[in-house]
Amino acid sequence: RIFAMRCAWVPRPVRRQLLVQVTAPSSALLSRGGLLRSRVLARPDAVRHLRASSSPSVFPTTACTATVEDVKPQNGGMILDLGLPSLVPEWRKMFSSTTMLADVAAGLTVGCIAVPLSLAIAVASGLPPEVGLVSAATAGLVGAMMGGTTLAITGPANAIILLIGEAVHTHGIAALPIITCAAGGLQLLTGMARGGKVTKFVPWSVISGFTTGIGLMILTGQLPKALGLAVPGGLKPLEILTAMSDRLADINLGAAALAAGTAAAMLTLPKLHPKIPSALVAVAGATAATRLFDLDVATVGALPAASDAFHLSALALPPIEALPSLTSTILLIYAMTSIESLLSCSAIDKMRPTTYKHCPDQELIGQGVANMTSAAFMGMPVTAVIARSSLNVKLKGSTRLPGLVQAGFVFSSMAFFSDTMAMVPVASLSGVLITSCISMLPPPEIRHCLNVDTRDILPYLVTTGGMLTVGMAEGITMGCLTAGALAVVPLHTANRLSYLPASFTLDKGSTVQLANDDGGRVDIDGRTCAWQLDGKINFLSMLTIDRLAHQVSSAPHDPVIVDLLGVSSCEFTGGEELVNRLSAAAAGRELHLINCNSQVAAALRECDPQRKAILYSRARA
Repeated sequence: RIFAMRCAWVPRPVRRQLLVQVTAPSSALLSRGGLLRSRVLARPDAVRHLRASSSPSVFPTTACTATVEDVKPQNGGMILDLGLPSLVPEWRKMFSSTTMLADVAAGLTVGCIAVPLSLAIAVASGLPPEVGLVSAATAGLVGAMMGGTTLAITGPANAIILLIGEAVHTHGIAALPIITCAAGGLQLLTGMARGGKVTKFVPWSVISGFTTGIGLMILTGQLPKALGLAVPGGLKPLEILTAMSDRLADINLGAAALAAGTAAAMLTLPKLHPKIPSALVAVAGATAATRLFDLDVATVGALPAASDAFHLSALALPPIEALPSLTSTILLIYAMTSIESLLSCSAIDKMRPTTYKHCPDQELIGQGVANMTSAAFMGMPVTAVIARSSLNVKLKGSTRLPGLVQAGFVFSSMAFFSDTMAMVPVASLSGVLITSCISMLPPPEIRHCLNVDTRDILPYLVTTGGMLTVGMAEGITMGCLTAGALAVVPLHTANRLSYLPASFTLDKGSTVQLANDDGGRVDIDGRTCAWQLDGKINFLSMLTIDRLAHQVSSAPHDPVIVDLLGVSSCEFTGGEELVNRLSAAAAGRELHLINCNSQVAAALRECDPQRKAILYSRARA
């Protein structure tokens, strides 16, 4: 309103341009509490059309910092069409003659990995083995068609084995379809409501602690099966190890040899050739050895025919008294499957970006429909799986066709090789899972987190320790609270960081040349437009970073310059998001992050191994 009153005499086109340049949208989340604020540094030449009598406090005639109101970007309403208009062109690409052969080969190879892993995950979850195959086939088909990432593969995942096992132990197998359907329905609603960005508020230190805790819990849970020992179910990791120590005399040497051989084959074969389906070869070898030497070990057992396994069934509603406990189980599985899927797809998109830009909202829609489809066939919860998806990337998959092919391969294996799969030894499946867990420990993200801020070791250890001793949900909650406390409560060392002089307080016509240690240079003068950030960059800064990225993508300025003079510290989760979002928003333009103090510069280098942004620690005239 002030602008309109003071500039009523300015022609409307000029006034509109001034309004965009001087009062560009910005955002303020939290400032003195330690979180991130973003401001726009206005172009001083935008006010040359104003009369000299204009108030300098509103329209300065030299370079200035213009603090503006928080304006949230308009992302639209609910996704009522489930994203189908954007998916139709993706489906057409599957039939391209230039990529079809490579896609089919990639899908067959991924299918060879999916069959033994789906069997192993179902058995480890306390479910009939055919449940894993049915879930991989049905949900894999829907996830490939509806997901938000072109090269992602959907199926049963290691990360939710314990969640499913606990749900089955508490509520019984009959309740699993309703749990899967409800979790999928929540994912669908979250995606339709554009809530895919919510999971970014979980810091990497907690996610790494969760991954470590899951790996250790699965590892200890599979050791008795790998050694042929009978241990009661529902025990915590330390209790399992204690029960094993009392039964060491009962170790089945045949089962131990099969598990060790399977693990050795899975670790060795990929080094010989990356396209070898190591899991399938290892399990097939263990099955052949069992028959050849007539080993007395437990096997998977008879599987139903495909026509009996793949049938639609009605969901049985639970009794009212079980709803409180069932609701907490559904919410936990919904949260973990969503986080696992979004993190996996984000990592896949970084490996090899495709023409279809990764969309977290569409991913939740796809995973929701996939889980609901799995539930309709009495299946188990599924996620986008990083191991199979990364293999698809390495095998040069280009479209969504590999996901369809691998789902068809799983179905075919059940239709034509069910008698062979019935002879698979359980110890070899345990060897597959043990090898997968070893690759999860320790997560590479925690090393990056500690290189940025050593305090991240605290939420990491709290999450892992809580999961191993108290419980999975309790450990995750404790880790998130610990990370939040570290992000909000400032330390004295953070308050003593020295600030460098601002480089944008320029007289009209003057120029400052910035030079970094690598020889990169950029000139800044009175016509330069830039953004300034104040506060801490951490996992609580996601909304501000998102809004800033929207501004950068819609602004025409080249290069993109962000002044970090007011940023006191940077945490890995927030720093990685800042670099990735701004570099994507820059869309080919150079991204310059200037006035970084030593901690912020070191953190951003750790968060940006591909050097998408050019860092400047100080300004030189």
